[in-house]
Amino acid sequence: MNVMRKSVCALLAAFTVMALCLAACGQQQTSPVTEKETATTEYVQPVITLKLATTGVINDSGLLEYLEPYLLEEEKIVLHIMVHRETADAIKTAEDGGCDVLIAHGPAAEKDFVDKSCGVGRREFMHNFFAIAGPKADPAKVSGAKGAAAALEGMYDTYLKGDKGCVFYSRNDGTWADRKEKNLWVDRGIDPEALPAKFYQKTGKDMRDTLLAAEGAGGYVVTDKLTFLQTMDELDHLEILLDNNSNLKNIYSVTLIDPEEYPELQHEAAKRFSGWLLLPSTQALIAAYGKTQYGEALFFVE
Repeated sequence: MNVMRKSVCALLAAFTVMALCLAACGQQQTSPVTEKETATTEYVQPVITLKLATTGVINDSGLLEYLEPYLLEEEKIVLHIMVHRETADAIKTAEDGGCDVLIAHGPAAEKDFVDKSCGVGRREFMHNFFAIAGPKADPAKVSGAKGAAAALEGMYDTYLKGDKGCVFYSRNDGTWADRKEKNLWVDRGIDPEALPAKFYQKTGKDMRDTLLAAEGAGGYVVTDKLTFLQTMDELDHLEILLDNNSNLKNIYSVTLIDPEEYPELQHEAAKRFSGWLLLPSTQALIAAYGKTQYGEALFFVE
């Protein structure tokens, strides 16, 4: 009897030890699962591709490419850049609903785009200047002129006074830069189409080729500063004679697309992008751009 009692007690003890071991093992196995179930998952913001309509001048400057890594890091936005010949073409893409946001430099056309209820929230975020380049001898004394329009009038006066070597080269290609130049003549009451062909040379070409034509003839030209800097190694006889003039200011704006008219677009991301361009940190990046490569800033911020 005692032997049986001892056997039963031993068996119960063994079962107890086994149960304790299994319980311990169960706790070790379930503990990590419980921790995973109670852990908080960190939200990862998805990367959004934003379709941006803009012009060749802005794209060719390299500014957008320079800003893109910062935009991706800070806003998780990647730009799909749609390059157009000029502002009117970029606006046409926006009117057709082909982009999420617009960056251009034709204030009148941009404001008309907003007035037609196609765009909203137009914001100016930077500017630069057109410049007048010409021969280093500067027979028309452009460098001392009181304004860009006065400088053009002085060129024509110099030609009329007998200096037939004083000529002006115009793109005459219908672009924003071309219209800017022609408006300067009109500001002085001069119709550029009525100017003598020997003085007013029409190239019908882009800015670089027009600069090279003026270089070959020792003529004057209204140019965007970026193209002049990019072409400078080929320009032995031309130099910038008039720069940073208020009449030559070139304003760049970002405009959102009206969400009521175009509900299918990336409006939330476009709004974040527009706001990001105006941040002090982004403005500082823009103000610094160009100094390393050209020794001077290509754009100025307000």
